[in-house]
Amino acid sequence: MKRNRTTAPLLLTAAMLLSGCSPETLESVGKDTQRNAEIVAREAKRAEKNARPTLRKLNLGARVTAAIQANQKLPRSIRVDASETGVYLRGAVKSEGQKELAERIARDTLDEKYTVQNDLKVDGG
Repeated sequence: MKRNRTTAPLLLTAAMLLSGCSPETLESVGKDTQRNAEIVAREAKRAEKNARPTLRKLNLGARVTAAIQANQKLPRSIRVDASETGVYLRGAVKSEGQKELAERIARDTLDEKYTVQNDLKVDGG
């Protein structure tokens, strides 16, 4: 990517020289190009910083969902909702044993710093 940052201004400068632009114009274009590149880099960092919490939540939810769905003793209808602090298990299971198993899998999947809120309902039907 660094190569493109240096190549584009050089090509622009060469094109302007061939078209008869003054050195002042070339200097101004170079400064504008550099300033714009700095703005783009700063905005990209800001966007990345803003996206991190959402990516962490998605990661937590996906890891727990995959672990629960990999266990054939649990229904696929268990929903995992993630927050920045942990996950919530929602839906219905057929027994208290399934409810406990889902919670244990979720806890084993996550680091100790995250919480697991087990809101699963036991529905024997």
